[in-house]
Amino acid sequence: MLNETVPAPGWGVVGLTALFAFAVSLTSFTTPPSGRPSLLRKANVLATLFHEGGHAAVSLLTGGNVSRVAITSARGGTTYQTADSALGDVLATAAGYAVPPLAGLGAAALLHRGHVAAVLVLTLAALVFILLFTRDLLTFAVLVVVGAVVYCAFRYAPGWLRTAVAYTEAWLLLTCEIDGVRMLIVARMQDGFRNRTDDAAVLARSSKLPSPLWIGGWFLLNGWALWHAAPLLFH
Repeated sequence: MLNETVPAPGWGVVGLTALFAFAVSLTSFTTPPSGRPSLLRKANVLATLFHEGGHAAVSLLTGGNVSRVAITSARGGTTYQTADSALGDVLATAAGYAVPPLAGLGAAALLHRGHVAAVLVLTLAALVFILLFTRDLLTFAVLVVVGAVVYCAFRYAPGWLRTAVAYTEAWLLLTCEIDGVRMLIVARMQDGFRNRTDDAAVLARSSKLPSPLWIGGWFLLNGWALWHAAPLLFH
């Protein structure tokens, strides 16, 4: 089933899934009259999972150690890691904002070839990987819910719905981290550069390169991935 290819969906499916993903990102820029985060914003948790999973994967690949991955909200999480080298520390920290758009581009390349099932199975594999480092109930619950949606789409959903879920995932990964980069910029515009503990600040201290350079790099990477993925999805 992993090698199975399906015909490309119509532009309507691709367009609707893209609009949904952009709507999720848009809710991160606006605050409802109630002051409470929009329920739609919860879909950002997919990018958060891949963000933290990216930290963990690159840390292990560069010889480091990962003791725990924790998801605290749809837009928040922490990976507890120790690096084997200064370079490994920089790469693992930088991977957080880089992995979601790159994963989205990879998903777009697979969907361009009709490999819908492969996208869903690889997503399940990524969730199982994060589960290995889960130590709290909230993270476990998030993984179970997201995993259940992906598994049900893969195993039980009709073909059109399975395709829609895979395309939605690709668009979410391509767009949701744009808000993460925006939040880094907004935080510095409002409160300055001192006493920051986010990824850009950590990288500034460990690499001696200023945080705006890292933020700009992530922004360009997001744009590059989206620019190359869109034609693949709208084929």
